[in-house]
Amino acid sequence: MNENKKKVMVVEDDEHISKVYEIKLAKEGIDAKVARDGDEAVTMITAEKPNLILLDLMIPKKDGFGVLEEIKKNPELAGIPVIILSNLGQKMDQDRALALGANEYLVKVDYPIQDIIEKVKGYLAD
Repeated sequence: MNENKKKVMVVEDDEHISKVYEIKLAKEGIDAKVARDGDEAVTMITAEKPNLILLDLMIPKKDGFGVLEEIKKNPELAGIPVIILSNLGQKMDQDRALALGANEYLVKVDYPIQDIIEKVKGYLAD
């Protein structure tokens, strides 16, 4: 694998959605890994140290808030940008995620996938 290739961790339990992200990111030359639940996400993020994390909040085992908290407590992972992608549109959820260290909070239904891919590319552009 090309070491310069950017890595994105997609934490999403919906197989269809995660597959679409994987395909779209691959087309942009971005290596996407998918975790289907919170425990798997923390394990994979710790091992892979991706350049960016796309995190759903409503995932099995450990929810996205728990994953976010754990990542941000680990000094090796705390600097990884996290974009929350959720159907939870309540301001309370958004405030909580941002307080825990998420960089952005996007409500899935408000953003076409291509817009999200563009945002990802923006974060990875450095």
